[in-house]
Amino acid sequence: MHEAWAAFTWEKTDEQYNPTLWTRRLPTEELLPAHVEITSGRSDTYRRKVSDGLQTVCFGKGDFVGSMDIFRPANVADNAPILVYIHGGWWQWFSKEQFSYLAEPFNKKGIAVYMPGYRMAQEWDSESPMESIVTQLQWAMVSVFKEAEKKGASKVYLMGHSAGGHLVAVLHQIDWRKFEVSNVTIKKLKGVFSLAGLFDIRPLVNSFVNDTIQFSMASAAKVSPQLLTVSERHSPCPLHLIVPEFDTPEFFRQTKEYQEKLLKADWPCHFILANNRDHLDLIERLSNDNDEVLEYILLNMN
Repeated sequence: MHEAWAAFTWEKTDEQYNPTLWTRRLPTEELLPAHVEITSGRSDTYRRKVSDGLQTVCFGKGDFVGSMDIFRPANVADNAPILVYIHGGWWQWFSKEQFSYLAEPFNKKGIAVYMPGYRMAQEWDSESPMESIVTQLQWAMVSVFKEAEKKGASKVYLMGHSAGGHLVAVLHQIDWRKFEVSNVTIKKLKGVFSLAGLFDIRPLVNSFVNDTIQFSMASAAKVSPQLLTVSERHSPCPLHLIVPEFDTPEFFRQTKEYQEKLLKADWPCHFILANNRDHLDLIERLSNDNDEVLEYILLNMN
């Protein structure tokens, strides 16, 4: 099948895969600095506020060791539902600490929030840095499953934004039995939320995203959920694809095509349009009281 993106010039690909060019609320050059200032400031404030309920633990083995922040303030029970959040940043920028503020609205509802960090793509001594990131996050999820067993949590949820939205989609496809997670524990995973994610990474090989990472078309295909074989033996939880109104046409195309793929395989998958939102304020506004996207996520965590 001919892929339309294969005919894009480098400039066209950059245009279609750079969401900051499509926003309407700030000049492009001001968007990322403002985003960093907003998210970092809120996160520093919340980390201080909840310091007694914040713990950092290690997970993984060997090259895949990582650290994970656990937000469990006094109002969150030991056996509370668990939300795992994976941050974005084109697999090469940002950190878990920058998005700590996103734990607050869920902590308020009595939900424990686990935020695993991962090594940036350019830090891996590997020809397939994206696969290494996925492997590291597999270790993180196995650690979370063990925590859910230990604490008696009945529900686990997974959420990610942008590059994190891609990563949670990959994790959604994994049959966790391969990692010696019991069927009972696997069933604790009740929902996955991909916010402004991508599902075919190949177009990014010839784009600004790959200036630093230098991944190949072959390695991109191996971590593209759109190209992975859907297992008929795997009974997945629902996947919620949340797309901001002012994201790019390619983000919309990829999301709709991925939903179509999963629905054809009889996997539960929902498409949600976040009105009057762009790629970045989709999560900037997520901590606001009565936010529509937050309300949707919480409603589907019941």
